[in-house]
Amino acid sequence: MMRSGEDASVDTMGCERVAGVLPSNANDRAMVSGFMNLTTCSDSSHRKEAAAGCVSPAVACLAQLLLLADATGHLSMEQISAGSDDETLPSTGSGKAAERLLASEEDPMKGYRSNEELFEAMRNFSDRCSSISRVYSIGKSVRGVDLLVLEISDKPGEVEAEPAFKYVGNMHGDEPSGRELTLLLAEWLCSNYPKDPTAKLIVRNMHLHLLPSMNPDGFEDRNRNNANDVDLNRDFPDQFVPDNNEEASRQPESKAVMEWIRQNRFTASASLHEGALVVSYGWDGTASRRTGYAKAPDDGAFKYMANLYAQYNPVMKKYGEVEGGVTNGAAWYPLYGGMQDWNYIHGNCFEITLEMNEEKWPHMSKIPQIWKQHRKSILSLTASVVKSGLHGQVTSAKDGKPLSALIAVEGNSHIINASSLHGDFHRILPPGETYLVSATFPGYQTSTKEVFLPVDKPATVDFILEPESTFHAIFERHPLLRGSSWFRSESTRLNDGATNERSDNSSSVWKRRMDKLDPFGVDCIGCLNQNDAELFLINHGGAIGLVLVGLLFVLFRCRKSFRSRHSLRAPPRRVIAL
Repeated sequence: MMRSGEDASVDTMGCERVAGVLPSNANDRAMVSGFMNLTTCSDSSHRKEAAAGCVSPAVACLAQLLLLADATGHLSMEQISAGSDDETLPSTGSGKAAERLLASEEDPMKGYRSNEELFEAMRNFSDRCSSISRVYSIGKSVRGVDLLVLEISDKPGEVEAEPAFKYVGNMHGDEPSGRELTLLLAEWLCSNYPKDPTAKLIVRNMHLHLLPSMNPDGFEDRNRNNANDVDLNRDFPDQFVPDNNEEASRQPESKAVMEWIRQNRFTASASLHEGALVVSYGWDGTASRRTGYAKAPDDGAFKYMANLYAQYNPVMKKYGEVEGGVTNGAAWYPLYGGMQDWNYIHGNCFEITLEMNEEKWPHMSKIPQIWKQHRKSILSLTASVVKSGLHGQVTSAKDGKPLSALIAVEGNSHIINASSLHGDFHRILPPGETYLVSATFPGYQTSTKEVFLPVDKPATVDFILEPESTFHAIFERHPLLRGSSWFRSESTRLNDGATNERSDNSSSVWKRRMDKLDPFGVDCIGCLNQNDAELFLINHGGAIGLVLVGLLFVLFRCRKSFRSRHSLRAPPRRVIAL
């Protein structure tokens, strides 16, 4: 609520403008109209006359918006595209918040729902939209508060061959707008599915995971840090701080999120913050610890995501923290231990940071305008993991089973892996370019294809890998045998027989793969399953065995030759003539 002494002439024009968008239903229309006729009162009489139906302009404006949202439902994507100013808000189950605002203007939380009310709203949403949602917990905070996630999909809880996107809000306790904006996104999808094309695209073709509050303890304390006074966005293992990368010392919230990322194959992600108006992308730090542009292997993909978001946010693009509304994290200001880079390095999740509002802890009455400003950007970024990028599946030519192959793009050192369950992969790449994409799996011949990624749609490329012969596998895997004349001739034969593909030397891919093992004992890009590991060891064991057999054979021949040349012979007998 507004604090005593603040300017009470809060934009009532906004309420009058919204008042023109009344619901078509007569009963709802009468309810909203009746509420809008409430008399406003001076600041000095707010507390005294609240029960009598006298409310301040700010409270009346927010309550009007909340009731109007409950009455009217949603705004379609077509209206958004047309730039409609007559927006109505989707319901967020904010009845209790509205009642609290009406009861007292001196609210230290500025109208935001408590953790209990937030979780209740999430469960109520899942009950109302049960066919496309579920609520689950990924862990607990320092004080034992659940970290609840709302998943939205036409098959929530199932593992499908689809990309996944996540939003993380309230990582810093004093930045609460993400708590409400994530639920507004959920309500928009529920209200507009399946009639709106964008809502239908998101719900039916991907899995969306929303973590409204990563730091519920910090929110309760109105403090940036968690209950242990640790900044969670400085608590993740960092590539530039190798001497502080043990996971045992991490905060429970950070551990929960890291395990959540490992257990799910998130294609992309965004973290919602406040205090600026800009989109930031990795790297967030530099090896030199100095401010300056730090380019990640997928710098082009990160810039594509950031610019896509800013493109639909004119205020951010024109008046944001930096020109154009986007910045490299390290070029803006370096930070270490951030969640953004950890997502990319250890989870193959392309995460960007969204600074949503220049003011920290904006009043709840400003949330409708913030949602309106960011709505199309949020929807466009979410849908981009389906509407663009590279998608495909890797299977075995022998039995058609999916393979969790390594997917590499020529000229890019960052390698992702296909899923072990479906063999599917989803990779964000800048559109409008041609790429050479390789799929590599132990015991199979590497396949490489040339793929053009259009500007206006995704590209699909599937790989059917041919099994290697035993000797080919041994020669290809072992560095001492890879350069042999047999291997060169065999590789040439395979290359000549391929059409629009080429058999590639997988040793370099595997070297990069092994170099990217998690230094904390966890593979950063997806562990091989047991069968893969056994096959890999068998091939190496076979190669070593073959080398030993060869050495023994050489030693045997040398020994035989030596004995034949230097063996002792009996001296010839002398015949003495008598």
